[in-house]
Amino acid sequence: MTQNEKKAENSEMNEASQPPADENNQSQAQPDETATSTGEQNRDLAKDLEDMKKQFDDMKQRYYRALADYQNLERRMAKEMLEARGRGVEDFLKRLLPVLDTHDKAMEQLEKTEVDKKVKDGLEMYHIQLSDVLQKEGLKSIAAQHSRFDPNFHEALCKRTVDDVDDETV
Repeated sequence: MTQNEKKAENSEMNEASQPPADENNQSQAQPDETATSTGEQNRDLAKDLEDMKKQFDDMKQRYYRALADYQNLERRMAKEMLEARGRGVEDFLKRLLPVLDTHDKAMEQLEKTEVDKKVKDGLEMYHIQLSDVLQKEGLKSIAAQHSRFDPNFHEALCKRTVDDVDDETV
């Protein structure tokens, strides 16, 4: 074998052991494409994760706002119910005051006239019980006679001048 033949044989062996240039490029391109697609998938997943976190935070904030609104609504409704009950009692007591005045006048007339003692005692018991119930509901008697007129507590029906009494005196 001549040297030229040996060189030719060696080059053939080298060529046979190495894949063709196109195959080499394809095998190298596949890992790059896989790496690129994996990187893109990771970026997409990371972006999706961020979006999900933002949505979760948004939903959590909306939940907290809705919960706060609900608690405020409960408090407001409880307050309004209390106020409505108070107004209802107040309105009822205002309508009942003329009846109480009439009852007081009737009790005064009982003192002046002769009525059976049992009837008189029964009406006095009724008056005491009614007064107790009204006091429990917040109605109190105000000692107004000979005191200075206070528009917060007194209601003026008329105004007249008396010589021995100061102005604005009940």
